[in-house]
Amino acid sequence: MYLARINLDPKRSTGMDQWAAMGRAVRRAVDPDPESDARVLWARTSPNTLVVSSDTAPAWGKVPGAVSAAIHPMPRYPEGETIRWELISAPTTQRRTERAEEGQRPRGKRVPLPEEEFENWLDGKFAGAVSVTAVKWKHLGGRPARYHFTGEAVVQDSEALHELCLKGIGAGTATGAGLLLASPLAPQ
Repeated sequence: MYLARINLDPKRSTGMDQWAAMGRAVRRAVDPDPESDARVLWARTSPNTLVVSSDTAPAWGKVPGAVSAAIHPMPRYPEGETIRWELISAPTTQRRTERAEEGQRPRGKRVPLPEEEFENWLDGKFAGAVSVTAVKWKHLGGRPARYHFTGEAVVQDSEALHELCLKGIGAGTATGAGLLLASPLAPQ
């Protein structure tokens, strides 16, 4: 698994401010076969920076506006280590809209969570992987509404944390949401 930080020239990446267009470009750069099941997550963390997590190292030159990239193996963190984490996600929940017929799953609609439920939502998503010790968030916009979460946590299960980083968290993973980034806590 690789983590790539791709530097973009915003003047040369026209049209790439649209999440769906960026998602298609990133997918093509990582795996040009649309039928493959390659895992790809990405987030545009600033107008100049695109972060990509993928099974294979991306051909970053195929991303419109890309000028350089740093590609590294995805790091692992041992149990008990305190980490800093970052997540751009669209916190939603499934609300039932119809009763299910016998033998079928109930139908529902994805709806945004109110901010007062964010901490419980994060605890549920991180369950067993990390124990969150600090969190804050900022509204980014979009539909469903995206938020930029940052915080600190103590690693409880290294493998579970790695899986969360590979699979993503929340809705919108194909359009630039869900990528969990973890880094060592800087000494203070």
